[in-house]
This record gives sequence, C-alpha cells and structure tokens, in this order.
Amino acid sequence: MKDLPKTKVFFYMNRLLKIIQVLIFTVLLLVVGVFIWQFFNAYAQLLLLPLGILSIYYLLMYAFAKLLQQQTSKIWFYIGVVFIVIPLIAFSTAYRPIMEFSLNIINALTN
Repeated sequence: MKDLPKTKVFFYMNRLLKIIQVLIFTVLLLVVGVFIWQFFNAYAQLLLLPLGILSIYYLLMYAFAKLLQQQTSKIWFYIGVVFIVIPLIAFSTAYRPIMEFSLNIINALTN
C-alpha cells in the first residue's frame, strides 16, 4: 500500500517530462522551419533568437524535472506546468519588444 503514492508521483512526473519533451520537439521543429524560411524571407531570422532561448529554457526544465523525478510530490508537477506556461505567455504578450531586441542583436552581430 505504501508503493501506491510513489507510483502516482512517478505518473505525474512522467507526465511532466512528456509535456516538456513534446515542447522541446515542437520548438526544435519550429527552429528548423524558421531556418528554411529565412532563405525566402530575411525577417525570419528574427525568430531564431527567441526560439533558441525557449529551447534552452525547456532543456533546462527537462533536466530539472529529470533530477527531481525520484523525490518529488504532486506540487512539483503543478510548479513545472506553471514554469512551462510562463514563457509562452511572456513571448505572446511581448511580441514586439522581443522582435526589436532580436533585430538589435542581429544588427550588432552583422555590423
């Protein structure tokens, strides 16, 4: 009977790991798509920096969730979901400043 709560916790953490894996795969597909798209539209390069930052963030989230997998509770699943959603909301609401920042970085690197 004592093993039942541990299996439930592993279920939640495995679910969190699968969510992060799907997001990493999706972001990497977007990076490949933007890389191909930049040959047809020069402004597509603006998306590479935010997508790269997002992929690194999700890789760090995956490593953190993988480290906590053996000794966690259900609350870590909800904390992980909140930390997954925060950058998506931030990137969607601050679209223009992020694109301007990316343009400034690209201009600084090419000049």
